[in-house]
Amino acid sequence: MAKKPVNKHGWWGILLHASWPTWVGIVVTAVAFLLLENGDAGLSALVAGIIVWGLSALSILLIAIVWQRRRNLAIPLAMGAFVAKIVILGMLLAVVPPPEWLHTIGAAIGALVAIVIWQIAEVIVFLNTRRLIYS
Repeated sequence: MAKKPVNKHGWWGILLHASWPTWVGIVVTAVAFLLLENGDAGLSALVAGIIVWGLSALSILLIAIVWQRRRNLAIPLAMGAFVAKIVILGMLLAVVPPPEWLHTIGAAIGALVAIVIWQIAEVIVFLNTRRLIYS
């Protein structure tokens, strides 16, 4: 039976182990759109995926830094940052006009792929990490 991988690096390990599968998904999605549609669709999927990854990584980075200094504030701060991230992103989507090259389907699928893969990877790694963080 295969041995279960254990993250021994806390929040930094969660960041690493949620990032690499997300990047694989982003690149595969962008290449698929590039080959099946056009360059704009591939670029749109890539940019949207990178934005999702960046915002997700920023959240984990914030938790990791605060966890080292003020553990009791890490989770409330992370929840506040999550809400702020969603509100700011929503405002930007409403105010900033999309670029001419944006392929909306490519961007939507690229973002969705990144969100789903990040969340699945983050949950799996967190389940294997929580005993180390909370012990």
